[in-house]
Amino acid sequence: MKGKRRIEALECKLSILIVLISTFVLPGKIEQNMGSFFEYAFGFPLNYWSVYQGDGRSSYLFGNLFNGNIGMNINIVNLFLDIVIIYYVLLIIRKVFIKLYAVYKK
Repeated sequence: MKGKRRIEALECKLSILIVLISTFVLPGKIEQNMGSFFEYAFGFPLNYWSVYQGDGRSSYLFGNLFNGNIGMNINIVNLFLDIVIIYYVLLIIRKVFIKLYAVYKK
């Protein structure tokens, strides 16, 4: 029996993958410069990962993870919201593509 699923598996997996890859590929932004250290915020569309760096070398996550960071904070709620936002954007893109494909197929 083929029914409608509540969560589309492909779009869910893609949204998780897009959120994680964009964290490492897109540069972070400096949220605060607190005198002796910098706070870099990572995540798209919402910032969910903050890395506190002693000296401002790189704005990419991979460089900040292994080059003398002071600490980090992962906001699970923003991570979940990022995944949900990307998931619904992918669903909308899929619906538009299916409708356009049906129009051009005629």
